[in-house]
Amino acid sequence: MRKMMTVTALVLGLIFGYAVARSMADEKMSKSGQKAEVNKLVGAMVKSPQGEDLGTITDVVTGPEGRVAFAILSYWISDDTQKRIAVPAGVLSCGGQNCVLKASKDTLDSAPAFVSEDDLAERKLAEDIYRYFGLQPYWTDEGTEK
Repeated sequence: MRKMMTVTALVLGLIFGYAVARSMADEKMSKSGQKAEVNKLVGAMVKSPQGEDLGTITDVVTGPEGRVAFAILSYWISDDTQKRIAVPAGVLSCGGQNCVLKASKDTLDSAPAFVSEDDLAERKLAEDIYRYFGLQPYWTDEGTEK
């Protein structure tokens, strides 16, 4: 009887260990898959809904939980002048290496400025940018209700 209980405990321990290891592997694969998807955004061409070329995504900013918060758009104001704009991920619709920005060129011209990606960690600036583009920040109470 004691031998049977020992064997049963050993088998259950092995099953539990396998389940934990499998779960951790699945989570790691999921995160690396998400990172690969985010990396695909960098270099994507961005167009307006009317098909006008607006610029390129040069970087992606994620929040502390790993969710994409902003895409950094290198936006051509004129033939020789560029402006970097932080665009909430929710105003982009992407497929492959092309994205459509759900905003007009005029909206981009007067978009809030930022100096570096570190500025986007400032909650007020990040919330202001989201609201400028007509979105509720996902990390606020209003944003989580949707």
